Amino acid sequence: MESTDLRTSIARWAAVAASHAVTRRIEDPPGLVATVEGVEGAWGLGQTNDEALEDLESVLRDWAAMKLRDGDQDIPHIKGVHPVLAG
Repeated sequence: MESTDLRTSIARWAAVAASHAVTRRIEDPPGLVATVEGVEGAWGLGQTNDEALEDLESVLRDWAAMKLRDGDQDIPHIKGVHPVLAG
């Protein structure tokens, strides 16, 4: 179970990361995909830019939480923000 501080840190990181996302139109499924450079394996889908970014932010929260639980060290710092487990 994640602490409130860690959830807050992850949410802040995900919001900052999503604010640096790039969206592009895709055909299958039709709509938009949003990605963040350096965050491999995480993307958001939506029919509008806002939907894709909202989905991406949710995916980024789950992605970072999983990485931290697994002890992975490859979560990128984005604009100086990084979710860190307090020791």
